[in-house]
Amino acid sequence: MLREQVRQKKGGRSAVPITAKLKVIDGHLRAVTGPHPCLLQDFLFQYTRTWDANNSVPPKLVMKWARCALTVLVLLVPAYDLQMPSRSQEPEVDDSLRLANILMQRPVEGPSVRTECRLLNATEYQRIVNAINAAKLDTRVRPNVHDAFSFLHAHPEINKGAHQGPAFLPYHRVLVFLYEKMLRIYDRSVSLCYWDTTVEPDVLDWSALWTPELFGNPRGAVTTGFARGWITPLRTLNREESHHTPFSQTSTKASILEVSNILEEKNVIIIIAIHSRFTTQSIQVETAAYDPIFWFHHAFVDCLYERFRTRQKDRGINPMRDWPAEHGDSTHAPFAPMRLGSLRNIDGAQDFFSKEIVRCTPMPVCSSDSECGQYMRCDRARQKCISD
Repeated sequence: MLREQVRQKKGGRSAVPITAKLKVIDGHLRAVTGPHPCLLQDFLFQYTRTWDANNSVPPKLVMKWARCALTVLVLLVPAYDLQMPSRSQEPEVDDSLRLANILMQRPVEGPSVRTECRLLNATEYQRIVNAINAAKLDTRVRPNVHDAFSFLHAHPEINKGAHQGPAFLPYHRVLVFLYEKMLRIYDRSVSLCYWDTTVEPDVLDWSALWTPELFGNPRGAVTTGFARGWITPLRTLNREESHHTPFSQTSTKASILEVSNILEEKNVIIIIAIHSRFTTQSIQVETAAYDPIFWFHHAFVDCLYERFRTRQKDRGINPMRDWPAEHGDSTHAPFAPMRLGSLRNIDGAQDFFSKEIVRCTPMPVCSSDSECGQYMRCDRARQKCISD
């Protein structure tokens, strides 16, 4: 077909107009690349004359054309790193919102029974990470299902009411709920485990979590563990411990549950400290959720929220109506939209989650190491499992 187009004559004229057009193309190339060694102009004239005369292309001419094309490509195409890409495609906001709406409409597959990650046996933990990796490999949504969902936490137009205000806990409760729904696409009965940061040693690097069997390495590019080699929309998955005081030193679960005003600045710092403690990508809102251990951390925050709500009920406070009149930014108003389905901020505080979804298995009050699983030991004096 292409040969016929090249040889076609219009109104009885010769192939000179085609040659002239090729000459123009060569002129443009010379303007960009300067004189080039393949002498494209001479080649183009020779090419059209030879084709018209013999109705075929000599092999030597084909080789000359190939060398010429390669030269032009080298000169015109920018350099490209042939190694693995350092980041993946950024998700589209509309795709992420559609994914959230689809997950919202999926049936609830039963309660979420959450246990501390280190108390699971190898099979139970592997099921969770298999589902996470399946979402990471599923490209039905760009760039993949896991990153498209995590983008909901990253994009400022979606998460305006998610931080620095009273909508923080209800919003993240819904987000974790939907994340588990996402995992149940790949394993219908899987539930997130939680990361209890109050059992960590003073030096976080000493924690048993940072083993290939669990979270992988705590510093630098993640090269061990189930998320090794992950590529995110920003860069390769990277962790770097900061110099903030660990959660176990700043506060305890008991002190959180005794808070009378959960919006006091010192109590907000409790949550922020964990983001900035264990991973560089989690320091910033726009990068945090791409690291899957973010979701283990927020599963723990959600368990604390549930215990806090239980204490409120014990004291005659209705958690569904406990919203401050002075809520700050309008995006933290109780009836401001979450942009997760058709939910409002106040919907994340409804008893539906307490009654139907959240089931947090408490850490054991231990008297022997055997009660703390293979990654922790029992501090008998405090009757508490610790991870050093």
